[in-house]
Amino acid sequence: MATDDHLPVPVEHLPGSTEDGVVARTEFLDFYDREYHLLVRFLMYCGAPRIDAEDATQQAFVEVWARWGRGQGEIKKPSLYLRKVAYRRYLRPHGPRRQPFPISMGEPPDRPVPDHAGPAAEFLDVLAVLRELDDNSRIVMALCMDGYTSVEIAEQLGISAQKVRDLLKKARKALKARL
Repeated sequence: MATDDHLPVPVEHLPGSTEDGVVARTEFLDFYDREYHLLVRFLMYCGAPRIDAEDATQQAFVEVWARWGRGQGEIKKPSLYLRKVAYRRYLRPHGPRRQPFPISMGEPPDRPVPDHAGPAAEFLDVLAVLRELDDNSRIVMALCMDGYTSVEIAEQLGISAQKVRDLLKKARKALKARL
């Protein structure tokens, strides 16, 4: 029997529980399916071990879902914002820390789950080289490899576009020398 302080959150109080929310939830699930493996890969490019990358990815999706439920319009570039949140989650120290209350997404949809297959040997070689780069070069290269422009990266990281291009040049030179 559940006590008052351990009752499940009523569905009407969850993001995505209204008529418009059903559409938002479906859009978010599509976004999740599309971005999950890309985000894990991005964090691995940033030097995270696979298990830590998966943990940070899950935490980032929970945080983004909480904002998504209030309206997607608040997030201008959801993919880039998700990477920023996940990278911050990865950098948080391990151990006890305050966790937000988990948000239920309801019943899973009746559709096939995409296969998140393990990385190939070439992927592992690139990861090994990326881990040797300095932190700034690594995050810029990881965002570039995910298809973001220098201007978008600069905007998200709070540095100049020229600084981004310089870091990319430095990272590419190091990658070329080692690969």
